[in-house]
Amino acid sequence: MQRLLYPESVENRRPPSAVNFQSTKDFEEQAVLLDGWNQGYAQLSSGGFEGYVSEMRFDDLHLFMEYSSQSLFQNGQLPEDVIAVGVPLQFSGNGLFCGSACNHQSMHIFSGENGFEFFSPTQLLMGGMVVKRDQLAPWLSEQDIDIVNSKTQQSRLMPIEMHKAQSVRAFMTGAFEMVNQTPQLLHRANTLRSLTKTVMSLLAEGLVDNTSAPEAKPSSLKCWKIINDTRELVQQHADSPLSVADVCKVLGISRRTLQYCFQNLLDTNPVTYLRAERLNGVRRMLRTSHSVTEAAAHWGFWHFGHFSQEYKKMFGELPSVTYKRLHGMH
Repeated sequence: MQRLLYPESVENRRPPSAVNFQSTKDFEEQAVLLDGWNQGYAQLSSGGFEGYVSEMRFDDLHLFMEYSSQSLFQNGQLPEDVIAVGVPLQFSGNGLFCGSACNHQSMHIFSGENGFEFFSPTQLLMGGMVVKRDQLAPWLSEQDIDIVNSKTQQSRLMPIEMHKAQSVRAFMTGAFEMVNQTPQLLHRANTLRSLTKTVMSLLAEGLVDNTSAPEAKPSSLKCWKIINDTRELVQQHADSPLSVADVCKVLGISRRTLQYCFQNLLDTNPVTYLRAERLNGVRRMLRTSHSVTEAAAHWGFWHFGHFSQEYKKMFGELPSVTYKRLHGMH
């Protein structure tokens, strides 16, 4: 089985300077804070406006959190070669995105050939991810590329499973908090690669439906081989996390086929399995890492609170307890 080779753009990723934070009390000023969005804002609710944009940029990857205290009419249009999505982290009241009512279980597709219109609710905190289409493509199968392109041709509100929306929210809040507290993380190549893989995996998981069965259901014997091949691939990459996209790329299968095999034989899904392997990776790395945060970020856990809970559930103790024991600390 071949060893996974990451795209050159990931291997040579340039670190961002840090998290860029800009606040304003003028909604028109806020409209231009997201570079390249060609936005216009008009305030709809009464009262003074307060807003901010917090963002990380490196190469063609852009992560942001935008807060606006008042309800706004927003319109904008992004370049055709980018995919931009957002998930609300919080809001109050009602909103309307491209004609559909906003809720906590939908992904906002901002990119599209005709631009977007957004009657945003008050107290809105939006977490967003922006990538070039050709940057995401290597992480998808040919079939998945067609699906993603189809779903992002027009701006719209796209329903997603609750656990996927929660994963995006946890990543966005956790990643910005972790980087703010430990900015040196972004100057480590392995951590940047982990951050990029997490973003690409979240985008792929959100935009591609893995729940429907593949067109040709593999036999139980074939499913067992795919599961064994997945385990072998994980063992070959014992020092770095693997995503569903990584597994599908090397094995030459679709996400739906991988999902079907794990669900059919093991009554679990590949995301859960790979998360367990990543937790074991953190436990191994705690022997040599400088901190628990470093090990967690390396293995793709960007929300430290959620990570600590998952780690304790898996191993019966907090990662800080493991770290102190392994390093002779009391």
